Amino acid sequence: MSLPSSSPHTSDDRDLLYSELAAHDRLGEVLEKEPERTFVSDWNGEHPFARSFLGELADVPVGALGALGTYSHMDEDTELAAAVADLHVRRYGEPSVTARRCVPGAGATSFLTTLLLYQFLDGVRELAYLPPVYYNAGWWIRRLGFTVHRVAPDVDFVEDVPLRLPTGRCLLWLTDPVWFAGVPVGRATLDAIRDWQCRTGSTVIVDGTFQYMGWDGAGPEATEWLDPDLTFRLVCPTKTLALHGFRFAYALVPERCATAFAELHGRLHGAAGLADRRFAHRAVAVLGAGDGALPLMRFAEARYRRLRAGGALPDAVEPVGGYFVFGRPEVAAHRIAGMDIACFGGSGHPGFVRVNLLNPSAVECLSAAIRSRDGKQPLDYG
Repeated sequence: MSLPSSSPHTSDDRDLLYSELAAHDRLGEVLEKEPERTFVSDWNGEHPFARSFLGELADVPVGALGALGTYSHMDEDTELAAAVADLHVRRYGEPSVTARRCVPGAGATSFLTTLLLYQFLDGVRELAYLPPVYYNAGWWIRRLGFTVHRVAPDVDFVEDVPLRLPTGRCLLWLTDPVWFAGVPVGRATLDAIRDWQCRTGSTVIVDGTFQYMGWDGAGPEATEWLDPDLTFRLVCPTKTLALHGFRFAYALVPERCATAFAELHGRLHGAAGLADRRFAHRAVAVLGAGDGALPLMRFAEARYRRLRAGGALPDAVEPVGGYFVFGRPEVAAHRIAGMDIACFGGSGHPGFVRVNLLNPSAVECLSAAIRSRDGKQPLDYG
């Protein structure tokens, strides 16, 4: 299959979306030229719950993972799909989720590709979006040549962000939560999208990779109330558990689309590894039992509170979940590198960058700057 040319576009909305990609590229150049800077927005992290989340899987030898000579297709694992549906209905309180809607696979990034290519192969060439758009999704939107329409002037952690939704049917890309700041998309925004979807019959794709990570516990996400027959949702338990060395995510798709969507995903990405498939079962079981991922969320929240109280983050968008915070570190700008608002399609917030609360180097850099400034002994930041 030949792909459209990625030549420059004149649309202002495309320029805004692609400026996010350019900002990421500029940051990459800074990190390459100045490796001594601490990358406080790093994706990787550590936490003390990895072994308890993994359980006996942490010690299973390769030979015991399963049939090593047999392909391991997650999308054909009916027990896994049923377990995912049960998790959503019983734990999250989302009755619309059924096993027939669940297409599991190895990692969220692969699904970003499939979600877009599925629409592209169905003849869709226009896409509306709210910022931010995850980098890999933006890359494919550009590469496939979609005509794009930005429906909000800013990221939805700003008060009273107006929407300019299309008047007719259109594909809408929505990222919820605003993951880099740890806040959900506003309920008024989601209510407006739901009403628009019902009125126009429009399809909505929800990149919910960082959902179910509330600091007060996991519950039903507001995007659950979008029309399940017109909504594709991406969920990623490896993000929820912050165990990125394993690859497991799933798409919740309209039942009528599930077979074709699963076939396309399999043709694009092939089978999963045995370890990832075993982990998928373990992850769903952990998230559905006891406190689920809540200990990790409380750990991230406590670390954030300590950084704020210690003066390491004097200004921040107040997060309510996840393990990223968007704030202004009390660190000399030349000592750090981070994703600023330009990486996410927003405006304002000078000096603010995404900080990974689970990244030891990032947390130590912020806390060390305060110790140096105040001449204090090291503080325990968890």
